[in-house]
Amino acid sequence: MSAAPYWPRMLKRANAAKYCELTPQQFDAEVFAGRLPGSVAMSGGPRWDRAALDASLDEMSGGVNDWRKDQPGLAA
Repeated sequence: MSAAPYWPRMLKRANAAKYCELTPQQFDAEVFAGRLPGSVAMSGGPRWDRAALDASLDEMSGGVNDWRKDQPGLAA
């Protein structure tokens, strides 16, 4: 089994698209439509914040339902 890839906090466009399992063109369309966040200006070019992508994906999917939060004695 191969190890999961390391995803840095700030992603270049191609990696941000790959992180979302989209082609770069699909990724651009989602950003343009406002469903995914825009880039952050950094030296070396635009970057996408992985945490912001996660928040947008959570919102699009209805949020993550962690059943453990409602169980006494179990930490999420």
